[in-house]
Amino acid sequence: MFRMCKRFSITFLSIMLAMLLSGFLLLDSIGMDYEIEEAQLSDLPDNAVFWKDNYEEQSALCLLLVDSTMENNEAFSENLQDVLQDMRVGYTLVDLAQETVPDFSSYETVILAFQDLDLLGESVITLCNWVQQGGRCMLFCTPNLTASYRYLAPYLGIREGGVSYTAISGLNIKEGLMIGGDGFNFHWGEPLMVSLNVQLNEEAQVYMESDDDRKLPLLWSTECGEGRWVVNNHGFAEKATRGLTCAAYSLLEDVCIYPVINASAFFLDDFPSPVPMGDGTFIRRDYNRDISSFYSNVWWPDMLTLCEEYGIRYTGMLIEDYDDETGGIFPRQTDTERFEHFGFMLLNHGGEIGIHGYNHQPLCFSGFDFKNQVDYNTWPSHESAINATTECIDYIETMFEGNTPVVYVPPSNILSEEGRTLLKEEFPQIQVISSLYLEGVIEYSQEFEIAEDGIIEFPRVISGALLDQYMRWDALNALNLYYVNSHFIHPDDVLDEDRGAQEGWEILFDNLSQYVEWLYSSAPNIRNLTGSDAGRATARYDVLSVERMDTPEEVRFRMDGFWDEAYFMVRWNEGEIGEVSGGTIEHIAGNFYLLHATQSQVRIERRGEAQ
Repeated sequence: MFRMCKRFSITFLSIMLAMLLSGFLLLDSIGMDYEIEEAQLSDLPDNAVFWKDNYEEQSALCLLLVDSTMENNEAFSENLQDVLQDMRVGYTLVDLAQETVPDFSSYETVILAFQDLDLLGESVITLCNWVQQGGRCMLFCTPNLTASYRYLAPYLGIREGGVSYTAISGLNIKEGLMIGGDGFNFHWGEPLMVSLNVQLNEEAQVYMESDDDRKLPLLWSTECGEGRWVVNNHGFAEKATRGLTCAAYSLLEDVCIYPVINASAFFLDDFPSPVPMGDGTFIRRDYNRDISSFYSNVWWPDMLTLCEEYGIRYTGMLIEDYDDETGGIFPRQTDTERFEHFGFMLLNHGGEIGIHGYNHQPLCFSGFDFKNQVDYNTWPSHESAINATTECIDYIETMFEGNTPVVYVPPSNILSEEGRTLLKEEFPQIQVISSLYLEGVIEYSQEFEIAEDGIIEFPRVISGALLDQYMRWDALNALNLYYVNSHFIHPDDVLDEDRGAQEGWEILFDNLSQYVEWLYSSAPNIRNLTGSDAGRATARYDVLSVERMDTPEEVRFRMDGFWDEAYFMVRWNEGEIGEVSGGTIEHIAGNFYLLHATQSQVRIERRGEAQ
């Protein structure tokens, strides 16, 4: 560990900082030092094996049936393929608009990702027989009212109804479907989705229903002979709902196991930085302070309480100057007091400092189209962008000795292809880029992966402190597919009415505190990681390929691409978990467990029947 001194208490630091801001104490007399914690994870070797390179060789246990003529085919097909690949479920894709229905007996699970079930032809009878004999089949979307649907309806657990559609405007998740999802309500207002108006048999297990008085079943499972049906009576199929798709698929198997990242990361954008420009009206209203005093004596101490209570390790994304200049010279920031104080405290709480930019101008060059979304300057040359970025990195390394910036966050999450290439070629210390998970208009969107050029992509999923139901929905889905929390907040959120400034920091901080409490009560064993370690965890996840070799007595699997450890989500739907070799297992909630694999082969004993 790179160690420079013992930690100061927050109380002591806050007192000194308050004195400094009041003009009673000079920084040079404080003698504040810091310590930098060692990285929790090491970098992967260059010869790590990527599952993507040999995915086609993975055993295809799932049959994915689609219809390329269907209006929503692309959304449904892409959503399922993305989720199955992330779960390392080998599949065979068959387009029924061009191919015939294959033999179901070659597969363990079947997904019907189309609405016109008449495309199955006489195979609908074969499918029902296959399920009764132990097969597992999921309807991924609300079906059309066809003859094949009417034939299937009794097998699907439908007691009556199902001959008409109804519009829904919200959903409620029932117990046991998703980690942290029990009772989650997502109401979007306008009735945008159409579902079958059905009533189910008592044997059917409902996991999601409409949030109105009708309590219309939207997702359920039902046993059929030795097999099982899972029915999605909705049309969710987008990036933000991958966690729901994962949860629905996990209901098919008696034991569902898939790799996860296991990382909780909180990013502080524009921190440390000069005091940002903006309207402090609401700060003056609520605290009778100026912006600088509010940050030092209210915002930062509040943020540190979350750090101390939950073990959060903040990743601060430094801005050296708010000058909009993109050409000429880039002078060093001389007002260092603010940077040192906040930076030292952040490091003393296990955090790290990455690079947001010399200033807040994205790495975009002449000709880049901002599409009237933002008012930024482009860089006139690569040389100017290199000079500015070099200055910022040197500023960080000089001021915070031992902290080499590894993580880059694009200003306003905007990064051109040209700018990204520049980062790779000119700044090898930048190993992780953290932009956005969901697509925007001009923002740089990402997957959790190692990109082709070797840079690790660890996107941020949610932001700010308003944290409305849409963001919480996004967070819930990322938690269930990747076991990831990835959140960012700006200190100047309290200056922007669009980000909740009028609500006041007290309400915003209460929202943020409630979210953090939900996160760590729902995922008690999720790892608190810095941005760089979250990237390293993503790399370990991304290189893994998994091959299952189950028997009636045990669940076994082996991994290619295994380095030193790996994490897996285990949903144990039938029986009980016995002894584990090759790793350890921890209970999360319900029938969800987190498996920590420490060897490339893992065995889990099956015991008894479901309780």
